[in-house]
Amino acid sequence: MRIPRSMLVLFLFALCASAQALSNPSAGSNVTVIQKKWRIEVRNPALEKDPLKAMKERAEAERQRKDTERMNEILIEKGMPTNTPAVRVPARETGARGISFTYVYEVMVRNTGQKGIRKLIWEYVFFEPGTEIEAGRRRFVSKVSISPGRTRNVVVRSSSPPTGTIDASKAGKKPRDQYSEQVVIQSVEYADGSVWEAPSN
Repeated sequence: MRIPRSMLVLFLFALCASAQALSNPSAGSNVTVIQKKWRIEVRNPALEKDPLKAMKERAEAERQRKDTERMNEILIEKGMPTNTPAVRVPARETGARGISFTYVYEVMVRNTGQKGIRKLIWEYVFFEPGTEIEAGRRRFVSKVSISPGRTRNVVVRSSSPPTGTIDASKAGKKPRDQYSEQVVIQSVEYADGSVWEAPSN
C-alpha cells in the first residue's frame, strides 16, 4: 500500500510541475524578468524654441548694418564704390510643428543560465485590468550582451502605443494604472549561436 501512495504523490508532483511550466511562457529561457515599465514621452517643438532668438537676430542685423555704414564712409573718403547693405531674410523654420508622442518600453532581465546572451525577442503584453482579456501586444527584437548571472536593462522607444485604441475613460489615469501587464520572452539567442524559443501555444 505504501508503494502506490508514493507513486501517486510523485505523479501529482509531476503534474503540478508541468502545470507551473505551462503557466509561465518564459520558463526554460534562462531569462528572468525582474522589472517592467512603460511611459509616454511628449515632445512639443514650440516649447523648445529660444524665446530670445528673434531679438538676437535683430541685434546681429543692426550690428552688421552699422559695420557696413562705417565701411562705406571709409570707401567714400577713398573715392571707391560702396557696399550694399545686406538685407536680413528671416530663417525658415523646418521640422514638424505638432506635438509628438514616443512610447518607451523598459524591462530589466537577468541571465540565470550558463551561457552569454546576445539577442532577445520579447513581447510586452497588456490586459484589461482585473481580467485576462488582451488589450494589446508589442513585440521587440533587442540586441543585448548579458553575461551569465548578470542583469541588464533593455529600453525600446516606439511610435506605437500599448494598444491600437485609446479608452477615453482612462485618460486621467497614470500609464501603469491603465492595464495589467506581462513581459513574455519569445526567443533567446546565445553567444555560442544556439537559440531557445518559447513553445508555441
